[in-house]
Amino acid sequence: MKHMIATAVVSALLACAALPTQAAEMKDMSGMKDMPDMKMESGKQAAQRDHKGEGTVNSVDAKSGKVNLSHGPIQTLKWPAMTMDFAVRDKQRLAKLKPGQKVEFRVAEQPKGQYLITEIEPKK
Repeated sequence: MKHMIATAVVSALLACAALPTQAAEMKDMSGMKDMPDMKMESGKQAAQRDHKGEGTVNSVDAKSGKVNLSHGPIQTLKWPAMTMDFAVRDKQRLAKLKPGQKVEFRVAEQPKGQYLITEIEPKK
């Protein structure tokens, strides 16, 4: 009986370890492979503040509250320019956005390495 319980515990731990943790639904991270010495901020440093970014809207999914952006480098996160999906805190802000539009935004790390746009506005 102890052997079965130990096997079940080990199996459960291995299953949990296999679950992927993603920063976001990243569509194109090809620029990151050329930066082997790049380290992303994580933990308390990144979670304690919003990070400014600028980019171009590729698509808006108001129903799911997401926007796909091609953004420039975000120095405070040590991110290179890339294209990725972001969840948006206030879904009503998505109504102002259209593909091809230049935007300024703030992104904050949420629990478990997820990044959420806290503010997004068309660039002036």
